[in-house]
Amino acid sequence: MALAANALTLVATCEAEIGGLTGGSQDALLERYINAASEKIAQYLGYILYNDSAVVEKVAGSNDAFIYIDRTPLNSITSIIWLGDGSTVSSGDYEIWKAGQGAIYNANGWNDSRISMTDFERYQVTFDGGWVTPQQGGTRDLPFDLENVCIDMVTTMWRQKGADAGIKSESILSTSVTYDRSHGGITPTMQEVLDSYKRYDRLTEVD
Repeated sequence: MALAANALTLVATCEAEIGGLTGGSQDALLERYINAASEKIAQYLGYILYNDSAVVEKVAGSNDAFIYIDRTPLNSITSIIWLGDGSTVSSGDYEIWKAGQGAIYNANGWNDSRISMTDFERYQVTFDGGWVTPQQGGTRDLPFDLENVCIDMVTTMWRQKGADAGIKSESILSTSVTYDRSHGGITPTMQEVLDSYKRYDRLTEVD
């Protein structure tokens, strides 16, 4: 087992948070937990978080001033090609408007003419998108609160390993333990953090 490309934290970071772990016998299991937690976070947010400096996405024209890419934040744009004839859109005609929402603004509007009866993807955008995670090296810019959610999920999985997932609570003598298994391991506190990074379908206004 190894960390997946979308892993949001490191084994050593989780080991430090859990405490008392020595040697490497637990590393493979922690890697699996990190991968599972990172995937769950990406699914909840609805987009890929880790950085790629050469993402290529095809997007539909919008018949208004904005088009949107999926991998955010949108850090820089290499090129935008109109697939109707393969022409490159001049970089002077557009700008990154809301990096976190993946919004690209064109004051002249984006062409939404149908290329064919079945093809509605009218532009090809090549760009640098996503956050640099701790495992990617370089200067990480993944928000620490997002990494903390991943660490907390991993820590919870570690401490509950071996427990029956169907048991909500249990008591031993005078001690009672309640397990929070809401939202597939995402607690309300984690939800509050993640919701602040959710994307909107459209920008409702230009400000």
